[in-house]
Amino acid sequence: MAPRLTAPDRAVLTVAAGSPDCHQTIASALAAARDGDIVSIRPGVYPESLLVDRSVTLSGVGDAGGVRIEPVAGAAVRSRAGVARISGITVARASGDVAVDVESGALSLDECVVEAATEVAVVVRADARLAVTGSRLGNSSGAGVLVFEGGAAELAGTRLSGVATTALVVRGPSEAQLDDVRISGCDGGVLVADGARLVVTASRIDGAGGAAATVEGGGRLEMSDVGIGDGAVGVLAGSGAEVTLTDVRMDGLGAQGVVGMGGAVIALERVIVADGAAHAVQLVEDARLDADSCRFTDAGHDAVVVSGTSALRLVSSRIERADGVGVLASGEATASLVDVVVVAATAAGVLVRDDARADVEGGALRDCGAGSVWEGRASGAVSGTVVSGTERPSEIGAETDVTVTLGDDEGAGAEARGAGGAHDGAEDEGARASGGQGGRDGEELERLLAELDALVGLDGVKRQVETLVRMHQMAEKRAEAGLPSPPVSRHLVFAGSPGTGKTTVARLYGRILAALGVVRTGQLVEVARPDLVAAVIGGTAIKTSERFTEALGGVLFIDEAYALSKDSGSSNDFGGEAIDTLVKLMEDHRDDVVVIVAGYTNDMRSFMAANPGLSSRFSRTVEFSDYASAEMVTIVEGLCRANHYSLEFETRAALHNYFTELPRDETFGNGRTARKVFEEMLGRQAYRLGSTADVDALTLTRLIPDDLGPLPGSSIGAGVGRVDEERVEQLLATLRELVGLDDVKAEVQGMVDLLTSARRRQAAGLPAPSLSRHLIFAGPPGTGKTTVARLYGSLLTALGVLAQGQVTEVSRADLVGEYVGHTARRTTEAFDRARGGVLFIDEAYTLSSGGGGGNDFGKESVDTLVKLMEDHRDEVVVIAAGYEREMGDFLATNPGLDSRFSHRVRFANYTPDELVTIVNQHATASGYECTGPTVAALRGHFSSVDRTASFGNGRYARQVMDAAIANHARRTRSITAPSMDDLVLLLPEDVPGPGEIGA
Repeated sequence: MAPRLTAPDRAVLTVAAGSPDCHQTIASALAAARDGDIVSIRPGVYPESLLVDRSVTLSGVGDAGGVRIEPVAGAAVRSRAGVARISGITVARASGDVAVDVESGALSLDECVVEAATEVAVVVRADARLAVTGSRLGNSSGAGVLVFEGGAAELAGTRLSGVATTALVVRGPSEAQLDDVRISGCDGGVLVADGARLVVTASRIDGAGGAAATVEGGGRLEMSDVGIGDGAVGVLAGSGAEVTLTDVRMDGLGAQGVVGMGGAVIALERVIVADGAAHAVQLVEDARLDADSCRFTDAGHDAVVVSGTSALRLVSSRIERADGVGVLASGEATASLVDVVVVAATAAGVLVRDDARADVEGGALRDCGAGSVWEGRASGAVSGTVVSGTERPSEIGAETDVTVTLGDDEGAGAEARGAGGAHDGAEDEGARASGGQGGRDGEELERLLAELDALVGLDGVKRQVETLVRMHQMAEKRAEAGLPSPPVSRHLVFAGSPGTGKTTVARLYGRILAALGVVRTGQLVEVARPDLVAAVIGGTAIKTSERFTEALGGVLFIDEAYALSKDSGSSNDFGGEAIDTLVKLMEDHRDDVVVIVAGYTNDMRSFMAANPGLSSRFSRTVEFSDYASAEMVTIVEGLCRANHYSLEFETRAALHNYFTELPRDETFGNGRTARKVFEEMLGRQAYRLGSTADVDALTLTRLIPDDLGPLPGSSIGAGVGRVDEERVEQLLATLRELVGLDDVKAEVQGMVDLLTSARRRQAAGLPAPSLSRHLIFAGPPGTGKTTVARLYGSLLTALGVLAQGQVTEVSRADLVGEYVGHTARRTTEAFDRARGGVLFIDEAYTLSSGGGGGNDFGKESVDTLVKLMEDHRDEVVVIAAGYEREMGDFLATNPGLDSRFSHRVRFANYTPDELVTIVNQHATASGYECTGPTVAALRGHFSSVDRTASFGNGRYARQVMDAAIANHARRTRSITAPSMDDLVLLLPEDVPGPGEIGA
């Protein structure tokens, strides 16, 4: 019997034909497998038709293409499992109906190849789910992927090529999503029909024999950041279709760019159609199209055609060099053009005939065969539009109903340039999607941006850098058009943890700026405090100037820049001298250098406050988030590829779990940690294989889960860290000194006692009770919830429960994103920042205010938090704060919240006497004193003020003190020679009335 290698939670069954110690067939291993098991398949050709009916992983071993499933009859793979995965396997089927049939459940294809000559390569049936990542699909006889009857599919990083008919078909109440997918050499790109929905992002469709995208029968298509080229029709929208295209570029098509018919509704934003053989846009029957900031150039026929009863609205767009009419409206169609520029159309800029109507507002018709031409019973108006470069500005037929008021060249010329600016922005967007980018050295710029895009993770960073690139491009184009260039901040702050790629991105950014012509050479000069600061007075300015001079024409990158401000205010403030010198040099050479300062987020705030000139020169901060666990695995995979190693599927899974459970304390190095883990795996593999006499090449390249060492000793969790009894007592004394909050103090003291008792029981070998560390802080604003949270975090650190005790303060805006999936990522990033400390969620009840609507991203954040709190229950303490009643609603948002927040700390309103004490404390800290009558006046004020639910408590007390100080200043202004008492004492008349300040 074949051996069954067991792990704590799964087994690995090995398949190797001809090896007596292994399963001879994949089917045999599947029959013996249980849910969660891994079937590891060694290289070979397996002539089997597989039925996957349990939740297992089929993992091919060795080089790509080494494991092939080639059945003689039937589908190569039929999947009915709850969750099954196939990794690193080639599936081939030379005839029949289908190669891979997902009948039910969920199937993932990871780094696979499907080679088919069947009716359909991959079928996804009713309620089944398919996920394809990093794979290649082809079918020389039929369609690529068919999703129907309510199935769903997600394809990412995948190529579909050599498909005889349509690469992807989505029908019925089904959904599909493509991201970073390339479709080429197919008769049709994608077909969406019968009410199905397809979302396509960051993808490309080339060489389609028919339409790159066809939408009909009420189908819905959403495309963004997509390139379409060298095919027939770009997008064909038929009966009842809904199409949204954003940042899409179509080049070199043999027919129309966008076609709408049969009641289709189409929205275009920043879409480019260039060098097509026919119309850029054509609407027939009763289609509707709304386009904004688009560009249609070099059409081989009339550029935009609208007929039948269709309707067109075109805003802030540009039409250039049409071989015919710029915009043609006929039949009973309607067209609205707002700030549209038509340039060099060989016929009329706008032609309206039959019973059509057109309204043209602003914009320009330049160098066309004619301006606007009106024929038949056409109607409409031209208002404020510039017409130039033609001897026929307007031709109006006898039966038309038209009003034409042309704009003067000076006023409307600015509008025309504005439309051109809108177009230019669209062109940059489209060029990015299609692989072409402007700039002084377009090819080099595109290569550098592609290199940036290839970096693991850093989505927010990539977006910000690309935004800066486009701002520089736009400034150059505005200058060429004679318009003033907006100020573009050159200098940047790179804020984030170590190992997140700040130096790598800085190096790329310098070369990108050089390709744009913003700097001369683009070299990176990397320095830190020792490179800038000297040990003697005057030496620092010299060292700083020398390194700054080296960076002229390029980028000066100052790593751990906050170290320059660490000695601020001391007698040896040489770091401050370096900052002062930098500020002056940046001003003197502002057009010849880019300075990037980098460091931890919180420390960089201190650095920016070290000199008043820094904040104005560094007006943009780029945040580098910690890598997620999946991104850490990707980094290790990249190191493996670079050094000719390979990770088995089960090794990748083990790595993901390792990085998920790895404590993220102050020593966590992100990419550096990933490299360290990789190097440790190599050491363990060498030790494992060192005593083996005969090791083949394949074994030498494989890293298995055994090569992954144990997690380092966790620094988080009860009983792990060292207890600092003295620090605990200091913090408790600070807590006791807070004004009021008697019940809160008792609650916190009680929790400290429980944690201390649990530690002592654990040390004595007794079972420790399970304690919930997560808290609800319920009460009105201004009652010290944030202050107590910080003390609580410090107490848990002193007790050895937390590693760092830092308090990460967030609110709804920090957790909730703008689209589906964005919220989970933002919430996870905030949670990761808090690992080793406290996550304090202020006004947490706002996360439950979405009401369950379609865009209830607050609930998505709550659901994500519940899972993270469970997965990392010993690493983070979560405190959710807000009003008493609203926090009850918050806990009802998710069934898991109430059990995780089992302890509630109630913060009451301050009493009048406590508020007086707070004012006294603030006054003393500011150098003022309150007399006895003043204290009585304050008490009377606080006793009479209305305590609404939003009463600010401590914040209100601060407002009262600020108002009293302002009144004191007005009262003493007229005193010619004020005494010390005049300057210090706050009198009763300085206390504001209850109605003077909003509670």
